[in-house]
Amino acid sequence: RRRSPPAVIGGMGFCLFTASLSLLLTTLRLDAGIDCREPRNACGRRIVMLAAPAPAVADSFIAERRGNLALLDEPRMLDAQNFPIAPDDLIAKAKDFIAADYGAEDPGMLADAFSFVGPFIGPLSKQQYIDALGGKFNPADGFPDLIGRQFGFSADPIEPGRVWWVSRPVGTFSRPFFGAEPDGRRIETPPQAMGCVFDAAGKVTRINVGAVIDRTQGNTAGLGGLFGFLWFVGKAPPAPEYRPFKKSWQFELLEKLGPLLTKLQAARR
Repeated sequence: RRRSPPAVIGGMGFCLFTASLSLLLTTLRLDAGIDCREPRNACGRRIVMLAAPAPAVADSFIAERRGNLALLDEPRMLDAQNFPIAPDDLIAKAKDFIAADYGAEDPGMLADAFSFVGPFIGPLSKQQYIDALGGKFNPADGFPDLIGRQFGFSADPIEPGRVWWVSRPVGTFSRPFFGAEPDGRRIETPPQAMGCVFDAAGKVTRINVGAVIDRTQGNTAGLGGLFGFLWFVGKAPPAPEYRPFKKSWQFELLEKLGPLLTKLQAARR
């Protein structure tokens, strides 16, 4: 049977939030024994990084610098990687991988050390990933005309072997799915960033899916991947990750304190 495709934060608002948080911690001297230099989740637990940070980009590889723009010289950087697979061939391999139902129809495309990493799910091993694709959480069962609408394929000039693209899936809820009866509505998820990494032998070592780019788009309340489908049919599990985004009281407090803390900082200067 056909399988469905497995499904930046930025701007001044985020800058204001981080600046307000930094200033709040400094002003109120809230030292809880947490080293803020380490990446941590909302509970203060240290986040284990799965891959080494991308190497810094030398100034010689910046083609244009203007204001906040630091445009990379992609052709030169890709050439300097000396990766055994050419960028165009990497993109072709990524498309073949998608066409093979993301490796479900040809598990030989997956490296032994393959891992699936989504915004909340994973990492999953190769076998866990294959088992998940064949399980009951397959949106194509309830949305048989589901299409991924992929575009924007590009080879990453910083991370060798990496290909990125964007997906905007649509489909019609015409068959039962996860205990929900079909009603003929058409689903449209937000645009989602997707990517995979190939090793030197052309095997997929990692796939990243479902990272929503603009949560105001589509009709799944900003949810991507399987989560969006479960919410759409009214079968989202009772966990915050499966629900539309809602600001925490801490975030709302920091937003309200932001202007006050900015004035306080200005007064100290």
